[in-house]
Amino acid sequence: MRYPHIPWLPLLFYPALPVFAAAGLLLWQQWPPALTQIVPFVPWVMTLVGAAICLMYQRSQTLALMLSVLAAVALWPTLASQAPWATGPALVWWSLAYTINALWAERSSLLLDMAARIGLMAIGAAVIALAGQEGMAGLFGTLAVQGVLARLGLPVQALAALLLTGLTLTLLLLRYGRPQQAGQWLGFMCMAWALPRGAQHPLELAVMASAALTALSISLAHEGFHMAFRDELTGLPGRRALNERLQRMGRVYTLAMADVDHFKAFNDTHGHDVGDQVLRMVASQLRRVAGGGYAYRYGGEEFTLVFPGKTAVEAMPHLETVRRAIEAYQMRLRDKPARPKADQVGQRRRGGRGGRNSRPLRVTVSIGVAERGEALRAPDAVIKAADQALYKAKDGGRNQVWAYGARRRAG
Repeated sequence: MRYPHIPWLPLLFYPALPVFAAAGLLLWQQWPPALTQIVPFVPWVMTLVGAAICLMYQRSQTLALMLSVLAAVALWPTLASQAPWATGPALVWWSLAYTINALWAERSSLLLDMAARIGLMAIGAAVIALAGQEGMAGLFGTLAVQGVLARLGLPVQALAALLLTGLTLTLLLLRYGRPQQAGQWLGFMCMAWALPRGAQHPLELAVMASAALTALSISLAHEGFHMAFRDELTGLPGRRALNERLQRMGRVYTLAMADVDHFKAFNDTHGHDVGDQVLRMVASQLRRVAGGGYAYRYGGEEFTLVFPGKTAVEAMPHLETVRRAIEAYQMRLRDKPARPKADQVGQRRRGGRGGRNSRPLRVTVSIGVAERGEALRAPDAVIKAADQALYKAKDGGRNQVWAYGARRRAG
């Protein structure tokens, strides 16, 4: 399933804040003695905080990633000092475990899913432990590369595993564009930089692990915010976000309710898939409204536009412009046998006339407008007034903008 993408700035900015803070802390040359004693415990605290958020949202995937980060920061210094031969295999195991958990979709209950994930990671660790130094020597002991990797004692297989995981997480981030993938990517980058240095710099490992765990927690909270306040189909903020915004509006603003004309006929005639495409198209046009307006999906085929600090007279030309843009948008339907299998061919056809077997689809919207004023003080009253204007636009023939209290359509 394709999800609507979140703008890249908040997608990466919020989970990257702890990473920037960790980098600044590492650049600080003189740590107070108390800080060096506190830092090793921070990953444990952040894991507990993150685990509570995961349990709240029933997110076994993120919880498994957090446990893998905590296991790495807790066991790596001991492993490097007592069994240095195992650092290469352990790094490969950790990278593969991180990749599998990132790709492994959440299923069934949280308890069963977590048991399966922890069991898989435990099997990988048991294989390394049972194979021992002699069993792993032929695979990891003789292939250390020169230069920086040789000084770090990083085998070729470990480097390949890190690169494979980084590439996989990057593709997931580009494919889905969700906060969860952003947190997974940033968390891995922190650990991929810190783990090879963890034996010589355990405090740096603890700092970067804390940043990774915090990034995962922030991305999970951002994901929950996205699910609660954004519409999944169109990517627009939903009604809950609209209600929050209206509570913080000033004395002057204009609200418009837009409704897709004859939307039930689209669903009945062409199916719900075409209906969803119509809603996405209308949302994309409303998102571009000028004049400082903000678009929301109110529910069903209804959308809301809010113009802070604008009167109805000031907002009306922008609403008329977006109404005309939707009316002029070229949507064409192709019969299923005539649809090309290649995406590029389909894009060329959509850019042209659409082919002989395509049929034009005309989409229009009706818009009702109301301005907050002395008679309409509460947000609910403004919404109700805009709804009444919308009904007037529908009764007057549709595909028009109607202002509350007007005797004829606007424009």
